[in-house]
Parts: sequence; C-alpha cells; structure tokens
Amino acid sequence: MTKQGSFKRAVRQHARRTGQRYTEARADLEIAEKQAFVHARPFGHAALTAHLEAQYGIRITSLASVDDDPRTRPRGSWPGHYPATLLIKREDGPPWIARIFSSPADRVSRVQGDAEILRFLAAHRFPAERVAHEEPVSVFNGSGVIVTEFVEGGRPADPGDAPAVERELGSVLGRLHTLPVADGTVARDGGSDESGGGFHVGRPREDLATAMSLLVSVEDAVAPRGREGFELLRDRVEDADDAEGLPEALTHGNYHLWSAVGTPGNLVIVGWAGSGRGPRLPALAWLLTTAAESDLALVDAAMSGYREHVQLTDEEIERLPGILNMKPLYLACFQYRQSVRNGHTPTLDDGWPSWDAGRTGRSQRIAARAIAALRS
Repeated sequence: MTKQGSFKRAVRQHARRTGQRYTEARADLEIAEKQAFVHARPFGHAALTAHLEAQYGIRITSLASVDDDPRTRPRGSWPGHYPATLLIKREDGPPWIARIFSSPADRVSRVQGDAEILRFLAAHRFPAERVAHEEPVSVFNGSGVIVTEFVEGGRPADPGDAPAVERELGSVLGRLHTLPVADGTVARDGGSDESGGGFHVGRPREDLATAMSLLVSVEDAVAPRGREGFELLRDRVEDADDAEGLPEALTHGNYHLWSAVGTPGNLVIVGWAGSGRGPRLPALAWLLTTAAESDLALVDAAMSGYREHVQLTDEEIERLPGILNMKPLYLACFQYRQSVRNGHTPTLDDGWPSWDAGRTGRSQRIAARAIAALRS
C-alpha cells in the first residue's frame, strides 16, 4: 500500500470508530484541528469579571492570567502561554483561580466532571486543588468556567530542589494511581492532554488522534521536498503504542513539573481537565520524559517516589519505551502544523528538532534508567 493510502487508512479507521463515511471522518478530523488550541483566543476580562461577580456575589479587585506574574508562571513558559487560567483577587476573601474552557458548548459537562473529580480527590485528602464554591462551574459565552482555590507558593523553580521535587511528584502520582475508583465514582475516560480545544477527550490514545488531525489539516499544503518527512512523522503516529490493555487507574492528562504548585514537600497538583480513568503508564512516562530533559538522573528520583506506591507490571515495563513516545509525538505534530502554516515544510535534512519525536534511542535510554531504578 502506498504512503498516501496508509494515511487514508488512518482516516478510514476513524470512520469505522464513528460510523462515518471517509469524507465525513476527514472533515471531522479537520474540524477538530480547527478547534484545537482555541483556548488562546482573546476574551473580555471586564465581561468575565461581571459574570463571576454576579455568579458568586463577590467583588473582584483584579483578574489577570497567571503567567502575567513571574511568581505564578510555570518555569520555562512565557507571558501569554496560559491566557485562560486566571488569578482572581477578591475584595472579601483569598484569591481564586478561574479556568476557561473554550470548547464546544456540549463539552461544558466535561468541566462539571472536572469538579466531581476534584471533590473525589478532596474526599480522599489527595493534594489537588480544591473547588472554590459549592457550585464551581458556570457558563460564560458558551464556555465552561471552573473556579478553584488559589494555592500559595508558586511553581517549584529552584534547580537545587529538583531531585526532591521529582521524587515528590513520582510519589504523588503513585498515590493517585492507587485511589479506589472501581466503584464507578470516577467513571469517565481520562488521561489525554485535552489541550486540543476539548474535541479529542478521554483516554491517552486521544492524544494520537489529535496528532493525526493536526497532520490531516496540513496534508495538502506539504511541499514536495518535505513529503518524505511528513510521511515519516505520520507513520510514527500510526505505529505509536496507545497504551490500551495496560493497568488502569484514575490518572492525570498532563502530569509533570508544571502541574505542581506550592512548596517542595507540600506540592499540590493542578490542571485536572484531562483526568479520568485510563491506562496509568502514560502519565508516568510524561513525568519521566520531562524530568530527563533537565537531567537523566532525575528519572531515578521520580521512579523512587512512584514505586513507594505502585509496582509496574512486566507488560508495562516492556511497553514503556513506546509509551514514552506518545506525548512527544503529539507535540511534534503540533509544531509541524505550525511550521507548514508559516510557509516552511520541515525536511529530513534541515535539522528540525522535532524529528527526534517517536525515535527509540532517547526513549530507550529513559526506559533503561527507569527500569534500573525499579530494580535498585
């Protein structure tokens, strides 16, 4: 089968899952991509302030993105990176956080599900952000808005704290993966990143669906000289391990250093939009991947904390190298789309950094380090 036929096969697979015709499935993927990252669109702070004041009977003295302030901005991000996560300073009480989800209106129920999971975590005294009101979800201009309590301490930023912080993050993730969800209290699918505008939501495999939709959206704009690179990236997405069949738990959709606020030793996990029940390994894999970006030795720290609570199965250990590639592939496809839209099709000869996504060398090194830590 030709490469083009292989790509079309991926669309047909989506069509079979949804009961659509091929043209409908491709249109579906293209719509998904167009809605991706719409959380970055501007909105009126004055109108949102009025909405929240009316909804909760409060007086707001200031409302601004968390990344406008270096104390609350994640290390390594930049102003404007989190435009829809807002710090609310109130006249009559401690600050709140408001998160706006600019997804289709019928996804507001997903935000309500976020609130239910936060209540579940509070009931189990898990270190997660807490809802700020008994009715924490409202609808603003068709978008779901959730308010939570502000956590003092900012983002962990001191490089000297990195080993202790990564160990704590591993331990907290292990605790999350041992919470009792078999009774259906937390029944929804989760584990995907959900930064694609709320269209591809649910299990970690949806990150691969988002990655494919990003490629679909620029397929016709790929320059001939870059076609080989496009096909390589597409094949990596098609061949990626989606983590299905592995042990499941309540899990987080984007678990890494930026998911933590507070002070080392007392960290709180935030950003639960992608949470739900799904394979547990992708969350650990992303924590290990991001830890290794600073220092491969931090993998040891994260694994040391995680194994306090969870022992990986033989199949999880075997599939870890492939699972380590999931999130980097998703991000590579986003970067590829942006490059093509900006008029530059990456080629295999131009040293484009994201060509490394989905390659086994780096993931094998991280996996080997993690497995050695398990056995030490």
